[in-house]
Amino acid sequence: MEDFREVISSNFPNEGNLTSKLSEQLKSFLNVKHAILTTSGTTALFLGLKALGVDSHCRVAVPNLTFIATANAVSLTGAKVVLVDVDPITLTISIESLKQAHKDFPLDLIIPVHVSGRSAFNGELVNWALENDIKVVEDAAEAFGSRDPVHDALLGTIGEVGAFSFSPNKLITSGQGGLVVTNDDELAEKIRRLKDQGRPERGTGGDDNHDTLGFNFKFTDLQAALLLAQFPLIKNRLEHLKDVYKFYESTLSDFSQFRLGYFNVGKNEIPLWPELICVNRARVEEILTQNGIGFRKIWKPISTQNPYLSGGSFKNSIELSRSTLWLPSSFFLNTDKLQYIVSILQNRA
Repeated sequence: MEDFREVISSNFPNEGNLTSKLSEQLKSFLNVKHAILTTSGTTALFLGLKALGVDSHCRVAVPNLTFIATANAVSLTGAKVVLVDVDPITLTISIESLKQAHKDFPLDLIIPVHVSGRSAFNGELVNWALENDIKVVEDAAEAFGSRDPVHDALLGTIGEVGAFSFSPNKLITSGQGGLVVTNDDELAEKIRRLKDQGRPERGTGGDDNHDTLGFNFKFTDLQAALLLAQFPLIKNRLEHLKDVYKFYESTLSDFSQFRLGYFNVGKNEIPLWPELICVNRARVEEILTQNGIGFRKIWKPISTQNPYLSGGSFKNSIELSRSTLWLPSSFFLNTDKLQYIVSILQNRA
């Protein structure tokens, strides 16, 4: 509450001292040189892409099974969205589909999406991108605090740029809000100029210099106060999410009607939203609904959405979209509630 009182008493709720304070804490937590706050995860992706020079001449690979914001951020730059299929086990971008897309028409950039907090990387993807001079911007909107098991690094900090979201249902939330991170000083300066009307640092609103093109994607100190209040909760929330997944894993692993999406929680891959991949999802949905258990169906493939309609072959994306839902993982779930969810699935699905 002290931070909120500071904002209100200052009569300056816009981006200011508390946003700078939050940025410093985020840099420390993520172990990066630059953490730049912005209005949303979508604009975070856009700023990273734009700073890397992505424009209408570029081709950017996006997994076909992700929230449409990933593709929309690419479209904001004018670049071509190249949809690629996902891996049937990890639900993340398929290296085989990437290679085929690059063979058909060379790619300029890849956006791996860390679905539900699961790493989209493997031992091959990063090296393949480097060998082919393809830049990587990570969509870590769902992966704040989650680690990559192979690189032993926090997701969002491995590519040239990482983008996070602080929208609802994330580990920490400011209602809306996003974060761009990078270890590249030049990229960071470009991002800062792009997010604030071409200014490299906060201006006066008067006779400032605007040396480059920029926009208004500033954060606010009110949002910063809300996020700062949640920082002490991060460690417990991360452990809670691991415990929820472990409970599901220990109780739902021996059923032929569905399988639980895999996370390497032993190496701190954090399952923000545990997936249940069902043989008959409609039946599972009916059972959960009848028993007052909340769930969400996973996204429709981007190739089926009007702005990006595509007749390409996306077998895995289409099948997973039809069979996958997210199980409850609220921070308010306790053992009794989890046991109830599991007992319903065990006995009736």
